Amino acid sequence: MIMMKKKSLHFNLYKKISSKIGKDIVLYFCSFIPVGLEDYVEFFRENFVDFVYMFLKFPHSRDNKIKSEINLFNNRKKIYSKKLFNFKPAPNKFIYFILLPLYYMFYLFQILIHFSQISNRHHSKFKLFMGVNYFCTLGGIFLKKIGKVDFVIYRVMDFFPLPPSGIYRLLNRIFYIIDRYCLKNADYLWFTTEGHIIGREKYGYFKRNKCARYLIIPLGINMQKFKVTSADKIDRFSLVYCGIVSKYHLLDTMIDVVKNLKNKYPQIVLNIIGTGPDDRYFKEKIKKMGMERNIVMHGFIPSGEEFNKIVSKSVLGFALYKDEENFMKYTEPAKVKTYLSLGVPVVVSDVPQIAKEVEKCKVGFCVTNNKNEILKIVDTFINNRELQTIYKNNIKEFAQKVDINYLLHEAFEKTFHLISL
Repeated sequence: MIMMKKKSLHFNLYKKISSKIGKDIVLYFCSFIPVGLEDYVEFFRENFVDFVYMFLKFPHSRDNKIKSEINLFNNRKKIYSKKLFNFKPAPNKFIYFILLPLYYMFYLFQILIHFSQISNRHHSKFKLFMGVNYFCTLGGIFLKKIGKVDFVIYRVMDFFPLPPSGIYRLLNRIFYIIDRYCLKNADYLWFTTEGHIIGREKYGYFKRNKCARYLIIPLGINMQKFKVTSADKIDRFSLVYCGIVSKYHLLDTMIDVVKNLKNKYPQIVLNIIGTGPDDRYFKEKIKKMGMERNIVMHGFIPSGEEFNKIVSKSVLGFALYKDEENFMKYTEPAKVKTYLSLGVPVVVSDVPQIAKEVEKCKVGFCVTNNKNEILKIVDTFINNRELQTIYKNNIKEFAQKVDINYLLHEAFEKTFHLISL
């Protein structure tokens, strides 16, 4: 982890980097949405005079509220915005996989076309490109090869191990080729967690001892938005899950926990924020169980006042994952820091590496996905206000160590200190 320095938050990153390379900078940032990097966007908008942000809707998303878009900012103000083409979601998984190469090729086409056009506006500036995940980064590398950008940072957000069989195994082999290409051709690598490196080393296409141009920058917390609702003002019977609605995230287990607690606490509620492939399954299950009052599916809610209100009032947030050889063993789930940024302790499976840190710092609970274990933790915690207060105070201390402004400042400083431009 990049540790925080004791210095004022009121720094001007734009001037610091400009002084190092002797040129004005425009930052191009490309990512899929949502990926938990909204604070990056705010940081870039505040610290770069010229900033261009393209976000692409995940091809599997069925939420009509999310649209691909590109925005230009100058001196923090949006000066240009354009909606990009969006595919309609495929009716089933088979057609989705058949069309997936077409989806990604069209995304790549949009990256190349729109950033190339915008690059002409910034012909006299140093053009820095940051891509989140390998596909966005691939577009940045291609843009560099044709002279449209000058420097590419690969912001690594995940790693997917090979499944034992099925279409995902073939797709992952293709993704490994793209990932390996980006690791080799990007100018600098920003990993989220050591697990990203461990996974790639395990599959034999990255060796940290042969690469000096990388760093690890964990997901952070924006201290300017950090909010902790005191234990006496939260709803101790309100639980929350935010993320993809799928069986993989063990929503069945969460629902079973709430069903058991309902007998003791009729007012208990699990708020589910998000959408996903199993929306219909869970809506039908909740209705069949007669638990519409206890399980509320809000759908996708963008970051903002409504989202913050639902999460911050909750007593616990859930981040559960199946314990199997999957990408969560090698990455950091964004929802953990989302809960903590709003002062909510988290119940997290002992699958991702951050689970142990959460337990050690006493800002949440590391669990083995056993329903009775989770049930006992929730039951105990909602009845102990003193314990709730202790955990919220621990979150305040933990948040200081992962202030996103410090993390990004030091990441840029290290990136440009070691590279001669």
